[in-house]
Amino acid sequence: MTYEEVVKKFQTNPKYMQSGAGKLAKRFKTTREVIYQARSLVKSYSKDKKYKDRLPKILVFDIESSPSISYTFGRFKTNIAWNQIEQEPIMLTWVAKWLNSSDVLSDKITKEEVLKADDYRIVKSLWDLMDSADIVIAHYGDRFDLPLLNTRAILNGLPPYNTIRSIDTKKVASGIFKFPSNKLDALAKYFGLEGKIETEFQLWVDCLKGDEQAIQDMETYNIQDVFVLEEVYLKLRPYIKSHPNIAVYMDVKTQVCSSCGSTKLNKTGKFQYTNTGKFKLYRCECGALSRGRRTDFDKGRKKNLLTSIAR
Repeated sequence: MTYEEVVKKFQTNPKYMQSGAGKLAKRFKTTREVIYQARSLVKSYSKDKKYKDRLPKILVFDIESSPSISYTFGRFKTNIAWNQIEQEPIMLTWVAKWLNSSDVLSDKITKEEVLKADDYRIVKSLWDLMDSADIVIAHYGDRFDLPLLNTRAILNGLPPYNTIRSIDTKKVASGIFKFPSNKLDALAKYFGLEGKIETEFQLWVDCLKGDEQAIQDMETYNIQDVFVLEEVYLKLRPYIKSHPNIAVYMDVKTQVCSSCGSTKLNKTGKFQYTNTGKFKLYRCECGALSRGRRTDFDKGRKKNLLTSIAR
């Protein structure tokens, strides 16, 4: 039996893990070394899964809203007063998925609701999901999706949802890199990923008219955005220095990656230096770097260390 076949045996029949290596080697017609290696691999899988089950709830989401309808006197550089607006933007669809899950969550406005400009139901359904999340990911989320949700929530009489940390992939891309474009579709193309579904502004117009097919097409467009967003986020994640520390959400007593929560860390042999300490660096399988919390200096070095005066 090959190494891969032994691993599969252990995964499908965990009771074999408790048997002796010699007995299993005879039964599977292989060597003790293969048994030891396969058992070690399956144990590492089980250990990593145990920690993955304790990961924070990370929600990847995207909102599509209607344009505002207003009266204006010109085409360029027009300031639109509040009383010139006939209808504020409302939520048309939202799509979300928990990070690394295959299940897609979504909701869309109905024909009757859109004609009444009543988005309470779908705002509430997204509000409920946000209220159960620890961290949320959206492209341009800090400037669009979150403010829009907050606006529609307060206008629909909803209280603030649970405190969350947000990761805005547009902000990450523009702050760390120098891509020609930081649009989600462009980032996906740079990374060799499938991009967004092409569409026209007419789709939004048709949704406002209560066109049920248009609303369905909007949801489909929205779903693709979330799949693209998740892949773009995973490409960017190792570079996000301000990423929420996943370890603080996990009730574990071992070292885990601060970006993804994996236990598969390797010492790099390098250090990060600050004005008051020297800290070991660890590289995760996801590519991200984490550092230790305790300085590598001994008590004597820490006691005699001087720092400059802040001006």
